[in-house]
Amino acid sequence: MRRNLAANENAGLLQTKIARRQLLAGFGALGAGAFLRSDLRAQPQRSANEAQRSVNEPQGRVIDVHHHIVPPKFMAAHRDDMVRGGAGQPYVQAWTPQVSLDQMDAQGVATSILSLSTPGTWFGSVQDGRKMSRLVNDYAAELARDHPGRFGLFAAIPVPDIDGTLKEIEYAFDVLKADGVGIMTSYDTIPTGDKSFWPVFEELNRRKAVVFMHRTAATCCLNLRQDPANQEFIVDDVRALNSFLVGGTLARFPDVRLIHSHGDKVMAWVAKLNGAPINGPQRGPNPAWAPEGIQAQLRKVYVDSAGNNKFSMDELRALGMLGTRVMFGTDVPWGNVKQNLDGLRQRMGCSPAEVEAVEYKTARKLFPKYDI
Repeated sequence: MRRNLAANENAGLLQTKIARRQLLAGFGALGAGAFLRSDLRAQPQRSANEAQRSVNEPQGRVIDVHHHIVPPKFMAAHRDDMVRGGAGQPYVQAWTPQVSLDQMDAQGVATSILSLSTPGTWFGSVQDGRKMSRLVNDYAAELARDHPGRFGLFAAIPVPDIDGTLKEIEYAFDVLKADGVGIMTSYDTIPTGDKSFWPVFEELNRRKAVVFMHRTAATCCLNLRQDPANQEFIVDDVRALNSFLVGGTLARFPDVRLIHSHGDKVMAWVAKLNGAPINGPQRGPNPAWAPEGIQAQLRKVYVDSAGNNKFSMDELRALGMLGTRVMFGTDVPWGNVKQNLDGLRQRMGCSPAEVEAVEYKTARKLFPKYDI
């Protein structure tokens, strides 16, 4: 198996020619540490009393596992790619750490685990992917150090660069003490459950890592993404989850704890697609890629509640996942903490016990260090 897909001159699918990389030229003389320090200095500063209160007295118990950062230097280096991925809205570009803390404090969110949204840190260049992943991870880790207990980290990794990804995994877990890694649903046109990425999952399985998978759009289909419904994102969700299931990745790496963000919208559909209706017996014997049954295999996957509705929650309940595999998420800054909490508590038909499980109980089991 090729150890580095991106470095192979024949891996044409992964060598997308991103002209925007020229934006990096102006930063070439600076290291990631300089980017990091200038990014953080640029953020609005809170008073000493307010900062101490936020550190020592989180205003609630909710844990948000789907909460994004928009590092300024990363945005500057890949603005076109970020805008194409949906970061063109003023409220996204106006994000700062203070925006997150204000929403968290106002709504009783104790901890938010930070991650990068689409398109991630892979743009077809090994050098750029490694540099951007390190920049993003150092940035998020410093936020977590500055606000103990308030922020966690799903580290960005440039998955198609296998060697670079393995090195970043080591750095993220052993140095930064990350809570997990963040990946996209596809890279170029390859869904992330594909066997070509198994060397990455072998290491993540060895570490019993949490893997947060966020939707994106395959490079073949960027122009098919239709706002506001974002159909192509959902199609890529289906491809990714199906690749993990049917490709055998879920069965082969049982110690990887996969969170499929926004996955509520496709979890039941993928079960039905493979002959396992949520309210009926599975059709046919268990396949090799789901030795315990298709529904049982899918029930091992976690999802978050960002953007959920009552229909999707009802299906997750029918799959037996609502009280054990669904965690709270907001999709900040694309989403809003208050709207997501109000939706969960008032419009999704959840019982008080189900609401508690989604808001913090399930997340505490997966991330015991946030069990306050």
